[in-house]
Formats: sequence, structure tokens, C-alpha cells
Amino acid sequence: MNYSRSLKKAAMARRILVLMGITLAIGVAVGGVSGYVLRTHINAKDSERIAESRLERDNSETLVYGAYDGQTFTEEIPIDWCAGELDFTPLDCAMPEEQQEFTYYLCTGYNIDFSLVMALIQNESSFDPETISKTNDYGYMQINRVNHLWLMETLGITDFTDPYQNIRAGVFVLRKLFERYQDTNMVLMAYNMGEDGAARLWEKGIYSTDYTEKVLICQKQFNEQLKGDE
Repeated sequence: MNYSRSLKKAAMARRILVLMGITLAIGVAVGGVSGYVLRTHINAKDSERIAESRLERDNSETLVYGAYDGQTFTEEIPIDWCAGELDFTPLDCAMPEEQQEFTYYLCTGYNIDFSLVMALIQNESSFDPETISKTNDYGYMQINRVNHLWLMETLGITDFTDPYQNIRAGVFVLRKLFERYQDTNMVLMAYNMGEDGAARLWEKGIYSTDYTEKVLICQKQFNEQLKGDE
């Protein structure tokens, strides 16, 4: 009798486990679908913003730098550069002229505006190549430690406080973000707070922050400086 009861209890337990498994599977499936719908919604909104940005560029006499050129870089451009070889006007800032010229070389290769990158560096590190933040952001372009491994593997970076290696890493990250978002504000937001953090703001319809405004104002000032030197 006791043995029979044990069998019944065991059978009931198995049925409960099966039902729990089915419920869990349904929950996962529904959650996956919901996540997919949400991500599609975010992407659709992002695409709408990108289309609006393109229209703004087409209807404006002011060049918005970093416009998407249809290229995809899976690896670094060849570093075939010697100081003093480029037709280049340095900015009046705290970065040494040779490092500015190297930055200009990379910007030309990746089709990113030099003054935009310099403005980003100004806001990120105030041109201090050795600074490391409390959140583990390194060097001129404040490359966060979370990105170190893939940049080491992709670009062969060994020291993120080395000015030249740091610039190589930062400009490459910017290029990849431009390939994905094709909009200067969105790229700057993703660079500053990470793509997930930026996406949460985009979902709310926010496509500009104090950070992006500061960088773009600084870019404008650098461009005016370059025009004055012509």
C-alpha cells in the first residue's frame, strides 16, 4: 500500500515537472518574441532618425561630418605614415603637432572629420594621454576597459595610454559606430554611454545630450580656428 502511494506520488511529481517545463518553455518563447518585437521597434525608430538626419544633411549647406560612405572596415587601415608628410594644419591645443597629424591621417583614412575627433578628445580627456578615469576609461579617447580585449585582438593594441595606440583604437571605434548609426549625435551618444545606454534614450525619443552638444560646439570652434588659419 505504501509502495503504491509512493508510485502515485512519483507519477504526480513527474506530471507537475512536465507541466512546469511546458510553462517555462512557453514563457521563454513569449519573452523571446517580446524581446524581438522591442528590438525591432528600437531599430525602426533608429532608422527613422537616421533617415531624418540624412534629409537634414541633404538640405543643409553645412557639412555634417562622418556621413556614411557605404564602406565597412573589418580591420585597421594600413599605418603608412611619417610625421611631416601630410598637407596638414594643426590646431592650437594641448596635443603635440605630430600626434595631431597622426590623428588627421587616421581620420582621412576612415572618412571622419578631424575636428570632430579632436573635439571628442578635448571633452573626453582634455588632451591628457595618461589619464585613467574611475570607471576604467583610458587615455586621450577614454577607451573603456570593456573594449580593450576586442581592440587588442583586432588592432594589436598593447597599451591604451600610449597616445598613438589610443588614437588608433578610438578612431576605429568611432568609424564602426558611424557604420552602424550614420548619425553624428547617435554616434557620440553611443561612444559616450555605450550602445545599450544610448538605445534607452533613443527609445524615449532623446537624440541629443549635454555631452553631444559640448562636442559639437567644440568641433565648431575648432573648424572656425582652422578657417582662420587658411
